[in-house]
Amino acid sequence: MTDETFLSRFEAASLPSFDHRDHLRVVFAYARRGGIDHAVARARDGLRRFAAAHGEPGRYHETLTTAWARVVGHYAMQCSDDFDAFLTAHPRLLERDLLSAHYSRARLFSAAARAGFVEPDLLALP
Repeated sequence: MTDETFLSRFEAASLPSFDHRDHLRVVFAYARRGGIDHAVARARDGLRRFAAAHGEPGRYHETLTTAWARVVGHYAMQCSDDFDAFLTAHPRLLERDLLSAHYSRARLFSAAARAGFVEPDLLALP
């Protein structure tokens, strides 16, 4: 499936499943389409809508979404390959706990971090 088809299905909340790799692909495709800020904004809006459309609006986490979008967007803007090649070049992005190098657990999983973006307390994001 092309990135455009993938984004269309994501925006329509019609993907049959949605895992960590799919989150990465959303940001990758949006970053390639319009840059990092575009990727952050579209991922935030799209993931809120996607979670709500699937009956799970409480799953949305602002800091996780924004931080991941910033990291993935940063690397996506340096890549001219397709998504699979991008992941091959940046395999650490597949590690779901990657943000633990940037955030303490208490800060990342706080109520404040779920409701609004909080900057990392261990290591700045790219």
